[in-house]
Amino acid sequence: MEIRNLNTFLKVATLHNFTHAAKELGYSQSNVSAQIQQLEQEVGGPLFNRIGRRVTLTQFGEELLPYAQQLSSIAIRMENMLKSEDVLGGTVRLGMTDSLSELLLEDAFISYHRRFPKVKLEIALDTTSMLIERLRNGQLDAACIINNPLPRSEWLIWDEIEIPIVVVANANHPLAEKKSVSLEEITKQELVLMETLAPYSLEFERVLAQHHLECEPVFRLESADTACRIVEHGNFLSVLPLYTVKNAADAGKIKILNVPHWKHRQSIQMILHRSKVITPQVEGFLEELVVILGTALAKRL
Repeated sequence: MEIRNLNTFLKVATLHNFTHAAKELGYSQSNVSAQIQQLEQEVGGPLFNRIGRRVTLTQFGEELLPYAQQLSSIAIRMENMLKSEDVLGGTVRLGMTDSLSELLLEDAFISYHRRFPKVKLEIALDTTSMLIERLRNGQLDAACIINNPLPRSEWLIWDEIEIPIVVVANANHPLAEKKSVSLEEITKQELVLMETLAPYSLEFERVLAQHHLECEPVFRLESADTACRIVEHGNFLSVLPLYTVKNAADAGKIKILNVPHWKHRQSIQMILHRSKVITPQVEGFLEELVVILGTALAKRL
């Protein structure tokens, strides 16, 4: 069983398309098809269901996937086992949400570059939904997102930390001095929320709907830090991760409201697609993120 064929299998499993896999691997489509056919003969069954241009894994493919990933990762480690981190090269493509990049990226980049000085980093800042889609399409190696826990049937969760999502107001807002604030009171205020598909915005609006309420935000943003600054300087409310607002709250610039019917938590997750081969370069960056995230959150939670 050739490692090359396993790598091709993993690429097709990620992209769900033979043509796209061939393009990324630098093969002809017939070459990719031949490699998959050879692997199917060795396994003893079809690995993909072919429906139009899109392909999905069969039961044989599902069972082969973790072994193919493990063998490919081992092969890469064997190739690099005598190489020190400071001579490893290549490119690592990582995604982060805007608020997490503000929290982690500078320290992570510096720390990682000391370990892997010859590795090129490509960082994509995007929304959680877009980062997940880019991982599915094989455009990123890994991502750090904030979301509800993702299904482990599709994702490898490298690390996961729960954090509170809070409602905040300008320190001079009329609701700031109240011991508790109702959801109905919140919906009557000027709200600054994240983009429509942001996980905690979706959850907030779902909870409102459960109480037969709805809101019409005056702004929808992609940057949680920008939302925090707007609340600091204007008579607005927002729904944001605690780590984004903790410093401003400690400085008395904003107030975290006590909302009895809103006690929500979401997870900061470092994720890879389960068909992704983990190279030492990718693993190294995730290791740095785990350390830096723990240190940063200890100061803000």
